[in-house]
Amino acid sequence: MWWRGRRRRFSDLVNRQIELFAADNEDLLARIEVAQRVYDRAGVGDAEELFGEYMDLVEEAEEELLSLRDHYAEGMAARDRRDYEREFYRAAEKRLPTLVSRREYHRAIDPDSYA
Repeated sequence: MWWRGRRRRFSDLVNRQIELFAADNEDLLARIEVAQRVYDRAGVGDAEELFGEYMDLVEEAEEELLSLRDHYAEGMAARDRRDYEREFYRAAEKRLPTLVSRREYHRAIDPDSYA
């Protein structure tokens, strides 16, 4: 299939960028893991606040990650940029599953924003 080659066109670059992000943000990623564990063990009374703290950290990581992606993509042609961004986010979600949590959280709050 022709699209497989196109989609994989950026895989080495994307994987290197995500590895760089993970190395540069090791502390933040560790804090996210701790916050998730604390939230998972929370009682009903504390869960909402702890989930908010967890999502704040995930949002911080996502903003850093997307900034890296967008900075690189600035000079790309529109079609290449779309393909690169799609592949980048798919790889990021595999490497950093907390991003999936954030997307699902936003989808639950505003289902129309992910139509």
